[in-house]
Amino acid sequence: MSQPRLNGARALVTGAVEGIGAAIAARFAAEGAQVVLAGRREEGEQTAAAIRKDGGHATFVRGDASQEDEVRDLLGACESTMGGLDIVVNNAGIAPAGPLEQMTLEAWDSVLASNITTMFLVSKHAIPLLRQSERASIINLGSTFGVVGAGGSVAYAMSKAAAINFSKSLALELAADGIRVNALCPGATQTAFLEGWAADTGDRDGTMDWLVQHHPLGRVSTPEEQADAALFLASSESSFVTGHALMVDGGFTAQ
Repeated sequence: MSQPRLNGARALVTGAVEGIGAAIAARFAAEGAQVVLAGRREEGEQTAAAIRKDGGHATFVRGDASQEDEVRDLLGACESTMGGLDIVVNNAGIAPAGPLEQMTLEAWDSVLASNITTMFLVSKHAIPLLRQSERASIINLGSTFGVVGAGGSVAYAMSKAAAINFSKSLALELAADGIRVNALCPGATQTAFLEGWAADTGDRDGTMDWLVQHHPLGRVSTPEEQADAALFLASSESSFVTGHALMVDGGFTAQ
């Protein structure tokens, strides 16, 4: 029997209450990692409990990763619970849709805080722990909308382009420390997150049909497919991969 691919690793996944984040946390735990799940909603405890029921090691920490004091507490919990940190997945984020002209400054600031500030703060405070690891990896959630235009989702697309360049730039900054940094860029993925975005467009069914038609494989992905890609980026199989934006998009950006 082969050894689990993350045997003994210690991982933090933000935005892990549901969707892609929850799937990544479950996949990492199934591959032998201890996982701290972070999120703003108390339902995250149910996600962690389900992982434990399946035999994994999971702890939920409730908090807002856009607030520096709460991020300090989160990283303190990682250290006290797991004794250190090897993997960080920055998955927290929101995706409002609608014309830029109608977007409020408050909504714009919320996108920046949720999608970019969280990534900055968690990475910043995780780096001292990651330097002590021999398998350190940061995975930031980008998107196909980070590399193509996305009318009706300008703020979200801008934030995901920032996530990709954040990953590339931080990869260069941390290479000497042996910390790899990559961006995972999903195509449309069947989650409540996607459903909320599609509903925000004002034409949920039309938007979902458009997404399916524009993914050459003829469907959207599952959270588990994105988790498999995150596992590759976190494991030794990608030991020479850093500063990369991995498109897991059914061919969406190949067109």
